[in-house]
Amino acid sequence: MSRAVILPARGGSTEIDEDRTVLDRLVAQIREAGCDDVTVLTRPGTDRPVKATQIVSADADADLAHIGEIAFAQDGPLYVACADLVASQTTVAAVLSDSSRRSGVLVGADDPSAAPVQVERGLVTGPGPGPVRLGGLAKVSAAHLARLERHWPRHAQGEDAFAGVLAALHARAVPVNAYRTGGLEHRQVQTADEAREVINAFEAVDMDAWRLKNAVKHDDDLFATYAVSTWSPKLVKLSARLGWTPTPITWVSIALAVAAAVIFAAAPAVLADDLVPWTYLGAAALMYFSFVFDCVDGQLARYTQNFSSFGGWLDMMADRSKEFLIYAGLAAGAVAGGAPAPAAWGLAIAAMATQTVRHTADTWYAVLLDTAVVRQARRRESAPPSGRAAHLGERLGSASEQVIGAHRSALYWAKRTVVAPVGERWLLLAVAAVAFGPQVALAALLTWQLLALGYTTAGRTLRSLAARTAALRRPDRAAHRDDGPLARIVPRTRLGGDMTPFAATAAAVLAAGAGVLAAALDAPPWVPFGLAALALVLAGSVARTDHDGILDWYIPAGLRAVELGAISAAGIAAGVAWPVLYLLLTVIALYFYDLAAGLDKAASPVARRDLGLGWPARSLIAIAAAAVAAATAPAVATVVYGVLAAYVAAVFVGAVVAGTVRASRTAAA
Repeated sequence: MSRAVILPARGGSTEIDEDRTVLDRLVAQIREAGCDDVTVLTRPGTDRPVKATQIVSADADADLAHIGEIAFAQDGPLYVACADLVASQTTVAAVLSDSSRRSGVLVGADDPSAAPVQVERGLVTGPGPGPVRLGGLAKVSAAHLARLERHWPRHAQGEDAFAGVLAALHARAVPVNAYRTGGLEHRQVQTADEAREVINAFEAVDMDAWRLKNAVKHDDDLFATYAVSTWSPKLVKLSARLGWTPTPITWVSIALAVAAAVIFAAAPAVLADDLVPWTYLGAAALMYFSFVFDCVDGQLARYTQNFSSFGGWLDMMADRSKEFLIYAGLAAGAVAGGAPAPAAWGLAIAAMATQTVRHTADTWYAVLLDTAVVRQARRRESAPPSGRAAHLGERLGSASEQVIGAHRSALYWAKRTVVAPVGERWLLLAVAAVAFGPQVALAALLTWQLLALGYTTAGRTLRSLAARTAALRRPDRAAHRDDGPLARIVPRTRLGGDMTPFAATAAAVLAAGAGVLAAALDAPPWVPFGLAALALVLAGSVARTDHDGILDWYIPAGLRAVELGAISAAGIAAGVAWPVLYLLLTVIALYFYDLAAGLDKAASPVARRDLGLGWPARSLIAIAAAAVAAATAPAVATVVYGVLAAYVAAVFVGAVVAGTVRASRTAAA
């Protein structure tokens, strides 16, 4: 349940019109944005009633004490506002409608009297020279309140409780998101004239047009920008007029992708060869409209300010599920058209594994950059970059920022496209499948993915040396490694050095890759089994070792590669049915994507992951089943792989349902 605390401010008692003050207006706005539990702190002697719970607070230190009492009394996010804030309903809702686990503060450039702050990568890092200034409205998520409970400040900074809350977040290295509503003026006012001036300024804006314009991402990829966003706002307005919410739009996108995958898989088996390309053209059209609706659901959420944690999580999970389903449809279609099953399904598995590893690395690279911003702002790691590689990484970072700053230039689009974004991947698959067939489409995609992986890995490694930040130095490291119960019995390694976990994981990735290659080349079964087991030992041996290295942010992606590679090597060597092998790997990949959703979207309904066994146990089960099957019959491994896939899927779905129900009950309480 969300709660809001409004801090005393002299301008809050300013009358805007008859019988309504700035404070009255703000209380009504907060309630309209969905927060009914509003507490107003007032100074002694204030006798004007407001339609909210009132607590008399002597000074700023007392304000902090009252905020702490309210914040830790129950679960849910906390919103802190200044009584003299005048803003549009859209601006207030921009903060209160954020259903993620992020914390943040409203900022703008319209109030010269407000405190200036520094903003980097969309994060408020502390006091700054401007022109960005605080806006008098902040959110502290429930997750971050838990981190602050034992470290809640007792004294306000400069007699300002609002600044004290922000300082507490910065002191605990909590990333503070910067909420912006550019073009909609907001200000903390002192007089009635100031209040009316601000209100007149944002009321002169066509709010519907503003929301529609800002619903479309201004920094989207090339295909989405010119092939979707040029007309998708019409669908957004139609959906809003019909009363649709973003989640049903997501399900429409999923249904279209399922239909496309079915066509890709079934057309070669049921149609004459000359009709298949035309049928594939229809599947390509379904893929396009699936991608359109995938863009529309997010645009509709921003247009209507109708956000939910489940909706954001579902959108991310649906993106990967649809893509992996298309891979499976193309592989099945290639086999039905006469291609060898190992070649077709092998390409699909390689594409799926590469994409999973890439996205995991992308997520943790973003964590690295955010961590670097927060820690460097606090001067925790002030050592300058050392070595040629670090200085080259620093120059690469500067060059990258300059290219991104040249919005929609040729270099900008080249940089955005070379990394194979989702729209361009779907375009390649659709066009190549129609023109050359599904196997060529998968091969072309895999080639592009590998090139993109090499490009991003090289640049990010150098930039990591310049950032000098240990992103995986965190208490929830074991959860993001997904080690499971087996990690508890692993002793701490005696090998020293910050590079030990990274080196062990890199060696494990090489061993797993060698195992897959050995299985694909029909080596004796003990070779891929031995290499897969070696990969498990290497990667698992450092589970309880401190992850203090500046390259350790690669480890979650490396562990994904180790598990997918070890299971693939064992499954190929044991003759597991290709669709079953692909199914197990896909279920595991989606299970990992939920971890990424917790970081990227700051939202996941999954609270417990212990029943998922952990990657070492799952890999060990797969290798053991494959070894038994190699000595008996391939059907043994196929059955075990299928049962393991069903188990992981059941655990995952059960955790999602339980988390969603729990969140609904909490919201209703």
